[in-house]
Amino acid sequence: MFLLKLVKNKFFLLTIAFVIWVFFFAQYDLLSLYKQKKELNEMNAKIEYLEKEVEWLKKEKEAIQKDSAVMERYAREKYFMKTPHEEVYVFDTLSPSPQKNP
Repeated sequence: MFLLKLVKNKFFLLTIAFVIWVFFFAQYDLLSLYKQKKELNEMNAKIEYLEKEVEWLKKEKEAIQKDSAVMERYAREKYFMKTPHEEVYVFDTLSPSPQKNP
């Protein structure tokens, strides 16, 4: 009896419709807020990672500028540079080895 009166009450129905609209169909509904919060957390994690990467690169830059041995090691590893009396062999470990045809 009470439930029937409640369902017939236009203000109650209007309130329920408004709540449903706000939670599911409005511009800033719960689903979009959840997605935005998740995206914000991902972006904050990415920012933290990039800040650590920048700090590491700054330390590496300082080490290269101060120490000639570090500069030489960096040039050899990254750019395959060599001294005039030596040879450099580069092994490609990612491509498959060639197979002989019988």
